[in-house]
Amino acid sequence: MWVFTVLFFGLQLHIRALLLMSLSPLLIVSIVFAVLYLALVMYFFVGWLRLKRATDNRQQTRGKDLPFVSIVIPTRNESENIKACLESIFKQNYPKDLFEVVMVDDYSTDPTLRFAREIDGENLTVLDLMQYLGNPGEYVPNKKKAIALGIKNAKCDLIITTDGDCTMNENWLSSMVSYYQQNEFKLLTGPVMMKPAYFPLQIFQQLDVMNLIGITGATLRNGFPTMCNGANLMYAKQTFHEVEGFKGNHDVPTGDDVFLMHKINERYPGSVSFVKNYDATVFTKPEKGLGKFLSQRIRWISKSTGFNDFKVTLVLYFAYFFNTFIIVALCFTFPLSEFSWLPLAVAGGTKLYADLLFNIPITIFFRKWYMLLLLPIIEVFYVLYVIVIGPLSLTGRYRWKDRKIR
Repeated sequence: MWVFTVLFFGLQLHIRALLLMSLSPLLIVSIVFAVLYLALVMYFFVGWLRLKRATDNRQQTRGKDLPFVSIVIPTRNESENIKACLESIFKQNYPKDLFEVVMVDDYSTDPTLRFAREIDGENLTVLDLMQYLGNPGEYVPNKKKAIALGIKNAKCDLIITTDGDCTMNENWLSSMVSYYQQNEFKLLTGPVMMKPAYFPLQIFQQLDVMNLIGITGATLRNGFPTMCNGANLMYAKQTFHEVEGFKGNHDVPTGDDVFLMHKINERYPGSVSFVKNYDATVFTKPEKGLGKFLSQRIRWISKSTGFNDFKVTLVLYFAYFFNTFIIVALCFTFPLSEFSWLPLAVAGGTKLYADLLFNIPITIFFRKWYMLLLLPIIEVFYVLYVIVIGPLSLTGRYRWKDRKIR
């Protein structure tokens, strides 16, 4: 309740200040940006609230035959994480004879492949991509090829993909399958969260990913699918073949998840959804160091150049210019004079209020509500982050898993 009280008085102060001065061009621009941003965030906020919370209703699915599931894991240089990943999967609260794991190693230069082969599991298949592509494949991104090979060798029709640096709680698989059986969606994406988060960069990444997942769920509920995460993605093998897999997107180094979602949604409109269930969450680790963090974000954003829907690109550009304008408004605040601070207050204040409103249900869902207290500080760094990452992502150049991508 206190949040809405703060919002109310903050908006009241804005209105009073506007009445006391004439509208300068800079102030007019700030008002336009603020209104558009508030509308966009409210679109996400309402979408998330409309999204029905999914539960693991095993009582409802008990009478149904549980499906066989193939868990496909493309990996590269995950020697530090692959054992924990596989062990968390084998501890799933799901019949052991009803799922298999197909791990495909993408030319790891560390002991990932050896560690995976040392894991004792009858339902584990470990494939070496080099045996299928030869030595030339070492120098290009192969995640799509690794997933396609895993699906080709999967024994089951129902596929769920994740990453080698992820872990899950014991109800992850049953939660995803339960929602799949209760509905008729062609593709499901589930929550992803970064853990741990003790240091500033880790905390920033955790809140950023929670927001991205919130937007993912909200836009899917609103019928405007924009994002999903391959670390927690479920679909039928038949559906994958019906849309011809990753055909047409092999030239883009990343985007194995988003492009597939768009293709499925184009063929079967309204057939993709988000599993709003904390038990269905996949946990991954934040990147260590600023360089790796920026490379990861460039990799994520660079895929947007291949989107067919101009509205997605429009939203990304708007977010960039809005955050840039906040810095411009800050510069025009000095030297201080009467109401010189107002454009910054309107733009920056609206952003803070809108983001705070959106993050209330998001942080509650992820059981991290206390991070709301850190939001004002994180907002400052987020504005700078957007301004830096925008131009870098347009180059399409980054280093990932010891590969230099151009």
